Amino acid sequence: MNINDDKKVDILLSLLNERYDASHRMRERSLNFAIWILGFGIAVAWMLLRDINLSISQKVVLTIFIVIIGYLTRKFLLRIEAGFNANKEVMVTLEEALECYEQNKYIEDKSLYPEKYRKSESTKTSHFKSLYEWIWVIIALLASLIWLGQILDLIKIIIFK
Repeated sequence: MNINDDKKVDILLSLLNERYDASHRMRERSLNFAIWILGFGIAVAWMLLRDINLSISQKVVLTIFIVIIGYLTRKFLLRIEAGFNANKEVMVTLEEALECYEQNKYIEDKSLYPEKYRKSESTKTSHFKSLYEWIWVIIALLASLIWLGQILDLIKIIIFK
């Protein structure tokens, strides 16, 4: 099959637009999921701040549940991130085919995209790193709320004994 150059450019642009759209959807999906987890964390924190008395076994079970939710959340986000990074590699290939990194190709004395966009280190996004940090902060906060009352009670017993 012979495809003329104009048709090739059309195909590349179509594929690149699809990859850009997929990239945006992956970021949006990961953010929406993290926001949902934050809402869950706020609900649990609200419950814990209502000064309820949990037994040690209830605290252990709740802590394990929170850690499992955190683990599964991270696993889910890691899969989205892997897809995001694979998609980014395809985007770079398409951008290279369109010569978006070539100096003077479209703009005098410049390329459309800086070289750092092409490098593999730059395909990693801080978006996912921020989401992971956010999730771990929520887990730490909830674990602290679960056990803080217990720790304060132990300190009071030690001090006032």
